[in-house]
Amino acid sequence: VTDLYDSPVEVELSNLNASEGIKKKIRDEFRYLKEIMDFDKKSHEIFRNWYIDGRLYYLKVIDQKNPQEGIQDLRYIDPMKIKYIRQEKKSNVRNLTTLQTKEEVPNPQFDEYYVYTLKPNYPTGMVAQAGKGSVKISKDSITYCTSGLVDRNKNRVLSYLQKAIKALNQLRMIEDSLVIYRLSRAPERRIFYIDVGNLP
Repeated sequence: VTDLYDSPVEVELSNLNASEGIKKKIRDEFRYLKEIMDFDKKSHEIFRNWYIDGRLYYLKVIDQKNPQEGIQDLRYIDPMKIKYIRQEKKSNVRNLTTLQTKEEVPNPQFDEYYVYTLKPNYPTGMVAQAGKGSVKISKDSITYCTSGLVDRNKNRVLSYLQKAIKALNQLRMIEDSLVIYRLSRAPERRIFYIDVGNLP
């Protein structure tokens, strides 16, 4: 709950064991990031996206020539168009001898990055590659927040409205099938009128 002259969220640093100068810098940076996101005006929309999708992704934009200036912009990314990839580096597999297997490698190294595609990336269990029409983004360039609910079978993040969305989809299917049923049975449902005046 907020008004025109107040912010709906603020950072609490009363229990932080730090000097007042550090706390002031943290508050200033927090206020700066809120202004970049336009959080005071778009907080309901941001929360709605997180509550429905269960995930929030933001791209951190910095100036490559002056990286010391920090984050210049935060851009929202559709969760259906980005996917996190974690793969083992191929160099570890090439260095294996004939007697070793993948499980015997002492410290395997992994490549972690995100793949952004223009078309929605529906969860199919397949590992997407950075191919045609997709962009490979480094892990440090993305900030994300999930709902904390995970489907262990499909290994994907769920939203708090997952059960409601399932019921909503079933309701829509019932409504569509009911319309089709009424249209297909329309010729059979003819109304016959009887002239009561001629009856004895």
